[in-house]
This record gives sequence, structure tokens and C-alpha cells, in this order.
Amino acid sequence: MHDVRLLLWLRARHARSALNRTLHLVGAGVDDGGWGERAYQLYAVGIMLVWAALMAAALVDAIQGVFVGLAAAVCSLAVQGALLAVALVLLRVGIAGARTTPLKLSHPDIAYLAASAVSARALAGVSAGVQAFAGAAAGAALGFLLGVGLESASVLAGAPAAVALAGAALAAAAVALGWVVGFVRLASDGWSGWRTAAAAFVLVAFAVSWCGVALAAGADALLAPATFAVLSVGGFFVLAVAAIALALLAPRVDMTRVIDENSLHADLCQFGMLSPLDRNDIAEYQRRRKLADRPVRFSLPRGEGRLALVQRAALSHARQYDGLASLVMQGAFVVPLGVLALLGAGGPVLFVFWLPVAVLMPQGVREATRAFRDDARNRLVRDRLPFGVLELLAFDTLPAFAATTLLACGAVAAMIPIGTSLPLALALAVLVGAASLLCCGLDAVRLFPGGPRLCYEYGALALVGVGFALSLFASAAVAAMGMALFAAAVALVVRFGSECVR
Repeated sequence: MHDVRLLLWLRARHARSALNRTLHLVGAGVDDGGWGERAYQLYAVGIMLVWAALMAAALVDAIQGVFVGLAAAVCSLAVQGALLAVALVLLRVGIAGARTTPLKLSHPDIAYLAASAVSARALAGVSAGVQAFAGAAAGAALGFLLGVGLESASVLAGAPAAVALAGAALAAAAVALGWVVGFVRLASDGWSGWRTAAAAFVLVAFAVSWCGVALAAGADALLAPATFAVLSVGGFFVLAVAAIALALLAPRVDMTRVIDENSLHADLCQFGMLSPLDRNDIAEYQRRRKLADRPVRFSLPRGEGRLALVQRAALSHARQYDGLASLVMQGAFVVPLGVLALLGAGGPVLFVFWLPVAVLMPQGVREATRAFRDDARNRLVRDRLPFGVLELLAFDTLPAFAATTLLACGAVAAMIPIGTSLPLALALAVLVGAASLLCCGLDAVRLFPGGPRLCYEYGALALVGVGFALSLFASAAVAAMGMALFAAAVALVVRFGSECVR
């Protein structure tokens, strides 16, 4: 119990530090003394609590307004959705535990806890208990909102507190079962692949069975008062079984493996939401640290010349798969939005939405040109590449351009207005995507030696402006030719501009 008290005291100190950083947002701190400072702290905390209470009341009122008058069949769908969410939590925590240790440690934790005389049972129990308690709190809040909605629809015979209790029990049980899968792997001697696979198979089978029962249950069974009581009892029973399993497995956990698997988390956990560092710098460091921790899975045949640039860019996107979602968003949303605006589908108002998406949210084009930016930024690499800026940009972005263009053409084909020429719309999709990527080449050049630096944002602003003018005074075919001329003009600037170091 001494180890548990010590770890709980450490958690309390962490909570105090988090509260202190939060109070820094209002110019206060926990360590500030004096009656005036304490009164201001109470005032700030009171304002936050009042705001939270008002937001909670507004949310409850909105839930009641949504559910009022709904039929029992529709309300049963909401209950089924909540039960399916429990299965998703179980799979999420369990799969994460099968991939890496669920016991997360920072560098001080590794030095002073994992390598100390603190028992592994206490360390694992406190960490799992904290996560299970957080899951129970979230489940109770969502269950209470569901209960309020069911009560407003007059289909719930019991109190919303019963639904909240069931949600808390199920969420805590799902988190604890996910931890068990991770500890089965960590407690196994030698190669533990088959044991991990067996535990993961049991977890998936349990989740699938749970989903099947939830989907097969009728509305009367889902909305019965006894159902939530059974769910509460069953959830707490599973939680107790998982706690016993964790207590038995924890002393057998290989702490060396835990420390080794926490190397990535320990390097990244120091950058919190309230970190004073620039978010772009933090994201870049996190990306490079994750990349360094990933093993090499595959390779491509050795290429030469321009083929080497294309292969390197494709491998870069495959290994750094965190940015694939940005590429999908670029191809499936940003480019089709520009095409629809040029076709006049939404009128001039659509340009108001395309402008901030293209200029202020460039994650998609930045990800597509990441290989180019890496080659241009590293002078040891750039000085040995016998290619101009435009040629380097074209071949470094070819895989991403092909993928985003394919997505954009599919999205445009599904969304173009009736009566619009499909080949013309597809041509606009190709031109808008190409022009967006060419604008990223402006980051690497000046108009002339010693001249002002250009950037992607200037090019994106000009792209939207030219497109707006073309949509007002020209037909769609002329707009396509105008986009082609704009892309050619940007390409000429990138080709003949003075290359600069970023």
C-alpha cells in the first residue's frame, strides 16, 4: 500500500501542475500567496465553473430537444449506438495494447519508478485504475445524456442515473480488458506472438459477439429498466475479473520491454497542449521522431535519375503514413471545392469557403510536397541533385499528385451539376490540383536575386482570385484555359526564379 500511496501522491502532484499551467492562462498560479491573489484565483475558477455549468445545461437542453417526440424504435437505435461504441473502445485499447505497452512512462518515470523498488503491481494498478476511472467518467457523462434523451422521449421507465451507471461500468470494463491484452503480451516469456494473437483473437471475438447481441436485441429489450441494471452488474463483474487478471499478470511483466517500448512516448509526452513552443515545430519534431522509431518494412528496386526521385517520394509517403489523411482531404475535398466554385455551382459564395481552405489550411499540399521541401531544405542533398527547382518539384510530387488527382476526379464526377461537361470538369480537377502543387514551389524561389521571398500562400491567394474573376466573366471552358495559363505562369516563375534557402 505504501507504493500505491506514493503513486497516488505523484498523480496528485501532476494534477496540481496541470492546474497551475491552466491558471497561467488567466495570469494566476497555485503558488501565488496573499489574500488578493487567492481571491483572484477563486474568481477565475468560479468563472470557469459557471461557464462549464452553462455549457452543460445547454447541452442537456439540446439533447432533450432532439429526443422529444421520437419513437421507441428510433431511441433504441441510440442505445445500440452506445453499446457499439463500447465495443469500439474495447478494440481500440486492446489493439493498442497488443502493439505496444499500455503502461505509459515519461523519462522521469523510467528513471525513478520503473527502475526503482516500486512494485510492478502497484505501478500497473494505479495506471490502469486512472485510465479506467477516466473511461468511467466519460461513459457516465455520455450515459447520463442518453438517459436524459430517453426520458424526454418518454421511453425510459427508470432514471437517467441508471443509464449513467451502466455507461460508467461498461466503459471502465472495456478499458480494463484492453489492458489485459497488453499485459498478456508483456508477461509472456520469450517470443510471445502466439499468446498475443490468442488474446487479441479472444478480444475481437468478444467484441464481435457484443455487437451481434446489441444489434439483434429488440427495442423493448433495449429500453427495459432491467436492461441497464444487468449492464451495470455485468460491467462491474467484468471489471473485477480484469482487475484480478492484471494483479496476477503485473508481477510477471518484463519492465525492460516496458521501458524500451516507452522510448517514443517519453520523447513526445513532454509537448503538451499548453507548451509554449511553436505548434509547427512540435509537429515536425513528432513526425521525425515517429519516423525514426519505425522499422523498414519494404523497399523498391534501385532507380537512377528522375526515377529515384519518384521512388523516394513514394517510399516517404508510405513510411510517413500519418499524412495520408491530409492527401485524401486534399483530393476528395479541397480540389473538388475549387472545381465546383469555378463551374459556378454555388455562386460566388463558394469562393468564400474555398479561399480559407486553400490559403489557411494547406496541410494537403504541404504533405504532397513534403519530399520536395526536404530535398530543397537540406543543402547537403540539394547541392548534389542535378535538377532545377521545377523539375525537382515535378518528380518529387508525382506520386502524391497522381493519388490526389485520382481522388479529385472521382469526387468531381460524383458532385458536378447536371448538364456540366464531365471531361471539362475532370480537366479542371487536374489543373486545380497541379496549380496548387506548383504554388508550393514558390517557397523555394525569389523573383530575382536579392528580391523578396515568395511563398505558397501568395500563390494560393492568386489562384483563388484568378478563379473568381474567371467564374464571373467567362464560361467554364475559358475558365479551364485560364487555369492552364495560371499554372504555366507559376511554373515559369518556379523555373526561372532565383533559388533561395528556406
